[in-house]
Amino acid sequence: MAFHAIPDEGTVTFDQACAVPFRVDVELIEYCLITSTAGRWIFPKGFVERGETLEQAALKEAFEEAGIQGHVVGEPIGYYEIEKKGRRKSVIAVLMEVSHMEQEWHEASFRQRRWVSRREAQRLISEPYLFELLEAAHARVRAA
Repeated sequence: MAFHAIPDEGTVTFDQACAVPFRVDVELIEYCLITSTAGRWIFPKGFVERGETLEQAALKEAFEEAGIQGHVVGEPIGYYEIEKKGRRKSVIAVLMEVSHMEQEWHEASFRQRRWVSRREAQRLISEPYLFELLEAAHARVRAA
């Protein structure tokens, strides 16, 4: 699996949406990672429901899986493909600036949430495509 730039419109159908949550405190940029059901560190993601935009789906998943709220910054960062239940899924990724964080949230009983620096995220993330996504997100945040 690899991370890709956004293709021409209509060439890829996205099954899932991923939020790359970040916050900036003075000059420190932090990213919010959560644990998957298998215990790996990932960004929040989930299926796009009928009637939802890709951005709405990403924000919804960030709230359900990490208890965070905010807004999408700019255009999508890119996409990656995963294998899930024997089928290939395309996941679009958006940058999300976090403005509010709940202490308790829907999936808190089985997911951990952690705010980390880019270096710590690089250490925790095990999938190469998520590492590439982090680097693309970090370049976008620094440029803003």
